[in-house]
Amino acid sequence: MSKIITAFATGLALAGAIAAAPANAAEEACNSYKAAVTGGPLPAAESETMVIRWLANANYEFAYKNKVYLFDAYFDRVPRAHQVGFKAADVTKAEAVFVSHAHFDHISDIGPVARQTGAPVVGAPITAREAMRMGVPEKQLVVATGGESLHFGDATVEVALAQHSTIQPGLTDIYGQLYANDSPAYTPAEKSLAGYVKSLGSFDPEIIAKGTLAFGLTFPSGFKAVLIGSAGPITDGVRDLAKKLGPVDVAIVAYQVHAVAESQIAYTWPFIELFKPKLFLPAHHDASFGAWIDLGLEPLFEKIRDETPDTKFLAPLYRSPICVSASGPNKGEVISFKP
Repeated sequence: MSKIITAFATGLALAGAIAAAPANAAEEACNSYKAAVTGGPLPAAESETMVIRWLANANYEFAYKNKVYLFDAYFDRVPRAHQVGFKAADVTKAEAVFVSHAHFDHISDIGPVARQTGAPVVGAPITAREAMRMGVPEKQLVVATGGESLHFGDATVEVALAQHSTIQPGLTDIYGQLYANDSPAYTPAEKSLAGYVKSLGSFDPEIIAKGTLAFGLTFPSGFKAVLIGSAGPITDGVRDLAKKLGPVDVAIVAYQVHAVAESQIAYTWPFIELFKPKLFLPAHHDASFGAWIDLGLEPLFEKIRDETPDTKFLAPLYRSPICVSASGPNKGEVISFKP
């Protein structure tokens, strides 16, 4: 994880991501590594601090006014993946769970997470089908196809039909060869576990154009965030979402798969240009053993620094609280980050 720490330090120095800390930066929630979805401290109802945590892969949580909103549910990962620091069995609290799409590395733990939290699960029809297969009670499912405006807790949630990214033929074989060359093969037990985890989701090709959603959140203070779990071509639905939200305070966009930075930036960058966030946070950039590799964030951060200087950026660490002002003149600015 040292590479990520270095990236954060570089990004902070170049982009000035953190504003002067107000008094509420000392809240317990801003000083805890315990995820809110696992019972960690929440910002008080009177607080105007939004606490954001990256929970590995494309999982994020937003904790605000004694509530927490969860994006994706993939915690019990394939063998040898970086460990997030808790298991799916530990997730007990969520106001709602928003699922980008039904690939296993976004949805595999939705069954226990839904049952343990009792939270509504929002996803595309393919996502709902898979979620039911994995034990999500039907009454908790909220099926969305794009264009919906939903309400959960303090959040108004705008849903857009997005598109999953695609890769050139042969890339996954190349990554497989890299892992075979640079690490021992899976043991039989690890291979069995990896197969089981990958079975907790769908590889239906319709996920690409019909099963991937983007979510925009707006809170009463005017704080706005957008979450894009896969950076495919920008759809009409995503453009409409950008028109509705305007510039956002936080954009979380997938930065995944392509080891050549210029290739991956070409997928992620258009979303940054479209939503013009005050703060950009990456997702999906960590390794999945045997398939994807850890991606360096520095080339993307340098492009943000040089071409959109009003957008700040930060390289998150698993479970580290990113505390952001949710209202007032400093809305969207980072109050504190506990590395």
